[in-house]
Amino acid sequence: MKDLFYTSIIELGLSVFIGTIVLYSTYKLIDRFIRKKHGIEINNTAYGILCSSILFSVAYLISNIKDPILTSVELIQRSGNDVSLILEGLKYTGLFLGISVFIIWLINIISIYLFTIMTKDLDEFKEIKNNNIAVALITSIIVVSISIMVKSSLYLMLESFVPYPDIPTIF
Repeated sequence: MKDLFYTSIIELGLSVFIGTIVLYSTYKLIDRFIRKKHGIEINNTAYGILCSSILFSVAYLISNIKDPILTSVELIQRSGNDVSLILEGLKYTGLFLGISVFIIWLINIISIYLFTIMTKDLDEFKEIKNNNIAVALITSIIVVSISIMVKSSLYLMLESFVPYPDIPTIF
């Protein structure tokens, strides 16, 4: 029972820590590469909608990365208290975080970029700068929808990095 409690505390702490860092860094990237690049005011409602959808997308996609991290930590804990195993766990944790954050940012960038290419007659960022809420909502829904579609693939890719012990084959 105590192990379950401690595992849940670790998971809770890991979720808050990773979530805060990833969402803050995502917000800073959005601020730099969208708001400042296109000269959008900070109090622009359309920009707030787009920014919120990107942050939601990142949070939605990052929500499952703690599972492979915790699986790696549990596998390493079962192996003993060897320092090299602890370093191995930190290596996998960093690998999961780095790969997942990079791919999540890439997914959002590609989805917005492809949508802006497909709508040749419309400059989405100019419309968002002019506080066109309809364009911001449509662009936001594209971001969220793509995130929903790719979540299982991202999780499957991350699971492939978990160092599961070799199981002998019967056949």
